[in-house]
Amino acid sequence: MTETPTLLEPFTVQPPTLDEQQAARIAEHEFGKEGTATEIGGERDQNFRIDVDDGEAYVLKISSPADDVESLDLQTEALHHVNRTDPDLPVMEPIPTVDGSFWTTIDVGEAYHVRMFTHVSGRPVSGSDLDDEALYDYGAVVARLGKALRSFFHPNADYDILWDLQHTAELRSLLDSVTDPERRELAERILDRFDNRVAPVFDSLRAQVIHNDLTLDNVLLDESNQVSGIVDFGDLTHTALVSDLVMAIASVMYRRDDPIEAAQAVIRGYVSVTPLEAEEAKLLVDLVAARHLAWGVTVAWRIDEHPDKIDDHSAAGVDDGWALLRSLEDAGLNNVGRRLRTAALSSNVPYQQMERSELRSRRRAVLGESPLFYEDPVHVAGGEGVWLFDPDGRRYLDAYNNVQVVGHANPAVADAIGGQAHKLATHTRYLQEAPVTLAERILATMPDELNRVLFVNSGSEATDTAWRLAKTATGSNGAIVSENAYHGITDTITEQSPTIWPEDYCPEHVETVTPPVDERSHRSQADTDPVESMTESVETLERQGSGTAAFMFDSLFTSDGIYPPDEDRLGGMIDRVREAGGLVIADEIQSGHGRCGSDLWGFQSADVVPDIVTLGKPMGNGHPVAAVVTRSDIASTLFDQTGFFSTFGGNPVSCAAALAVLDQIQENDLLPHVATVGEYLHTGLKELAAECELVGEVRQRGLMVGVELVTDQETWEPAPHQTKAVVNGLRQRRVLIGSTGEHDNVLKIRPPLVFEKEHADLLLEALHEVLAEQSAGD
Repeated sequence: MTETPTLLEPFTVQPPTLDEQQAARIAEHEFGKEGTATEIGGERDQNFRIDVDDGEAYVLKISSPADDVESLDLQTEALHHVNRTDPDLPVMEPIPTVDGSFWTTIDVGEAYHVRMFTHVSGRPVSGSDLDDEALYDYGAVVARLGKALRSFFHPNADYDILWDLQHTAELRSLLDSVTDPERRELAERILDRFDNRVAPVFDSLRAQVIHNDLTLDNVLLDESNQVSGIVDFGDLTHTALVSDLVMAIASVMYRRDDPIEAAQAVIRGYVSVTPLEAEEAKLLVDLVAARHLAWGVTVAWRIDEHPDKIDDHSAAGVDDGWALLRSLEDAGLNNVGRRLRTAALSSNVPYQQMERSELRSRRRAVLGESPLFYEDPVHVAGGEGVWLFDPDGRRYLDAYNNVQVVGHANPAVADAIGGQAHKLATHTRYLQEAPVTLAERILATMPDELNRVLFVNSGSEATDTAWRLAKTATGSNGAIVSENAYHGITDTITEQSPTIWPEDYCPEHVETVTPPVDERSHRSQADTDPVESMTESVETLERQGSGTAAFMFDSLFTSDGIYPPDEDRLGGMIDRVREAGGLVIADEIQSGHGRCGSDLWGFQSADVVPDIVTLGKPMGNGHPVAAVVTRSDIASTLFDQTGFFSTFGGNPVSCAAALAVLDQIQENDLLPHVATVGEYLHTGLKELAAECELVGEVRQRGLMVGVELVTDQETWEPAPHQTKAVVNGLRQRRVLIGSTGEHDNVLKIRPPLVFEKEHADLLLEALHEVLAEQSAGD
């Protein structure tokens, strides 16, 4: 580790103090450029603009005594490299001396190294004067410079200075100079956070030679606020690539109403050229905070220890820096981090973020009355694990979306999708390993009887294909589903989804049956015996001449109100179907992929062996992929008659996503986790129910939970209005759930399987508050 005094040396050495006449003589004698010299400032070096008679302009740089010839050679070679790899970048070009060298040494009582560069046009501009377009351009230029230096190597690219973020921990040794108690406590908190989050992984971040000080002090802009010049390569070193972006972000945040918005614009520009890796995006906020802190602490130390060697610019702005750092902490660094990360994730999406009201208006214009959740719809911009984030970085606890079964933006799934998409995306009429591997993995989890897989793109396609198989294999046309089932949106499957039927509608070939409710449930006391209901349905279809092709059921009867089935009752219903020559289709789209906790598939929890299984939604963690699993004799009936092919069902990208999901479930041991957290949540809900008359019953298996709300415990009158109010009340507390059931009076809780006990506590606390409000209102 470099000692702190060495890191501070550039700040302590007395800068050169030549006058303009001396500079003009050096320019003429050493570089052959005769003209007038005008001092243009510099923090550690001394710089002069040299205007020669032919109208050209140059910069003469008298280097700080802290810079040795190795660092000069590093900077010179880097500039040559940038000019070769991206000649359109507006960087200076080194000008040789009259003897062909790119620097010389002068002695004016003390020896100084001297260089000359072409002059780049432009002016320094405050970040507060830049609009989003200019900030975006700034970020893109920062990324271009990093890209231009990507292949640059130099044996002396190890320049040590405290600006380098890898040395952030060394700021602790300077904290005695921070005499304001609040500022010192703030600094210690920032450093503690850096030590915990950044230091352990800093060396694993992408690293190369970078500029390392691409602030607006070193970037010049033209009259239209486009970057016209990049200057001062004096802090060039080998460190984390993301550091250049961090310097730029920090530079634009001062004296703005919304500094995060400005930072986001810079990030979006940067990632349009160089996308951030996940770890870089995750750590942005801590790196930005470290940069602000480095400025505040070093200025305090310089004022304390070397007041004669600090420039007015640094001293004048330090209060703004501390105020900004305080505002970031007050806003919540995690919250700020989410906003920065959301901008970083925009690199690969071909659309621009919109303001919420504009988005709603434009959505309505092109999507019509396509429904939105909640009275106050949520504008989502990103997700991670069990959290969704809006464009302002506010997070929402997602206790509803079963599609992202292993968590929003799961890195392993995203990497699998991206990796395969970069390699190959085609259909299954070519030989390719991904669909074969996925089919083998799926079948290994199924009963031995099920030995064929048909890949499609969606759950609706899966259930539609399952129905085709059933009709073809049995020669019958009658369908049996539960009373409020939902199985998809195709024309055929809509007819088997009573929950979306128009009033008084029921296709002649479809019969509905009572769910096989557990006897402990209140509903079992009022319902017809489900086995008798099935017997009647089978007989009706037989009388009509349809016969029974299949009984299709969601293994947790989710749309009926979430009723984990009674095994004996469900078994009896299945027996009746098979006696009538029908097949049994287990729709695992909502209940599969570990949702039950005890088993990977819901039908296994009910001790059932179906003839056909449909998979969808969670299979690809949001990527469009689905499957039908069945027996070879059933599959062959369809293949023999019409054949079967889904163009992009089973494409390698979708299969890669689905394989990654299976890996995540296995590697993270999610089944016992789901069982444990699900029971923990169930216990908390039961305790809450005991205190609240509105809660009639809590039904649960794994992380599928239904909380039925009733206005009267005796009459069991459904409470749909209160249910809607609870769902929207939770949304206002940034907790997301849904509702289900025939009367829409059942709170539907089905979070990603990575839901933890701490998340359950947040849900329980918010639900307690909302139910209390409803009870008080009654």
